[in-house]
Amino acid sequence: MKRLIVGVSLLLLAATAEAYVGPGMGLGVIGAVLGFLAAFFLALVGLVWYPVKRMLRGRRGGAIAAVTDGGELANAEPQQRAELKPRP
Repeated sequence: MKRLIVGVSLLLLAATAEAYVGPGMGLGVIGAVLGFLAAFFLALVGLVWYPVKRMLRGRRGGAIAAVTDGGELANAEPQQRAELKPRP
């Protein structure tokens, strides 16, 4: 208990730090914060946009709704799928 009191009192009595943050470090911090915010908002947009896009495709119906990540392969019959697959 005595150590806790001594530790807390030492932290509270700490002297002020006289430090200089140069323009390079300041711009780096600003860039990091803006990059983090951009990544966060783009992730939110991605989580919202792709389900909305899929819903809009579903409403149009027909061949557009059947096209998935596989493109034309989703609409093709099994025999045609083998013909449409790219060869290595």
